[in-house]
Amino acid sequence: MLIFPNPFKMVKAAWPRTSASPQAIQVFPCSNCNETINTSMQQCTFCSAPIDPVAAQHAAEKTAKISQACSDASYLKIMVGCALTFFVARFSPFLTLSGFAGFTFLEIAIPVIVIRWWLKYCSIETNDPDFTQAKLSASYVGGGALLFLLFVLTGRVAVHALGFEFNSVQ
Repeated sequence: MLIFPNPFKMVKAAWPRTSASPQAIQVFPCSNCNETINTSMQQCTFCSAPIDPVAAQHAAEKTAKISQACSDASYLKIMVGCALTFFVARFSPFLTLSGFAGFTFLEIAIPVIVIRWWLKYCSIETNDPDFTQAKLSASYVGGGALLFLLFVLTGRVAVHALGFEFNSVQ
């Protein structure tokens, strides 16, 4: 009988063991020179300024929140691009159903995500140019979504007022 070794035991044995629990590296800008450093440092490697661990932790949390806001704003822009792609796909003979389903989903999801972005990140006060750009992107996407919804609603009202019925059987 041939016995094969358990590959999981081999990997576990070869994996380096550490006594400390793994923690994510958190970074923040130095208050003196504005260079990015991590929270485990006692002093800045660029300007040798002393680092207060409590202030460093708060600055790292704020930096992480700003980074997440920028990432979420980028997702909003990607969603708008996908919505336009699905809108165009609606006119393709083979992609009509997927285009309709994707566009309908994003027609609802984009305003929800924009509202979530503003509720979650509007209270951040920073001079970070990336956050300023993210805020501008969220504003443009939100304004575009609002204009689109108003256009759809007024279009439906106008079609109904003119007496056009698309679903009626004659």
